[in-house]
Amino acid sequence: MRPWEKGGYPQVRIRFVLAVLILWAPPGCCRSLASDLALVGAKIYLSPTEQPIERGSILIHDGRIVAVGPRLRIKIPRDTPVIDCTGLTITAGFWNSHVHLILPGLLHAEKLSFEQLSSQLKGMLTRWGFTTVFDIASVLENTNLIRRRIESGEVEGPRILTAGEPYATRSDEGSSRLSS
Repeated sequence: MRPWEKGGYPQVRIRFVLAVLILWAPPGCCRSLASDLALVGAKIYLSPTEQPIERGSILIHDGRIVAVGPRLRIKIPRDTPVIDCTGLTITAGFWNSHVHLILPGLLHAEKLSFEQLSSQLKGMLTRWGFTTVFDIASVLENTNLIRRRIESGEVEGPRILTAGEPYATRSDEGSSRLSS
């Protein structure tokens, strides 16, 4: 039996608590929860090169992380909602440095509803923990529209960095081919 079929790698259950709470919450729902929130008791990995914080806490105020550290060192304001994350692991958001936002479900973003676009982005990116992506070739106008809709809060999705339109040249036969 493989380790992941037994319920996880030895004693490690990776959960993307922040992504679930902040990126996947339906619009309007839980906005106050995302504004002020304490995640307590988790194993927190701040960086691949640092030791994890055991039994750590994360304090979120006005939608921003304001404190991270051992549970006993983080002062949690009295009326702040608390989620017990004992036995869970929290990691920093992942970056995907090679995406193309030219899939059929993402094209013509101006015609897609909040639900359609958010669902496409979730299925492709945020459900895997990606909080930032680098689009290396797409239809720039469409990608910029998706980015603006995310930045405005209308659509849920990752931060998007883009290289813009692909560079193409014509060969002697007249057919296009992409150049690097």
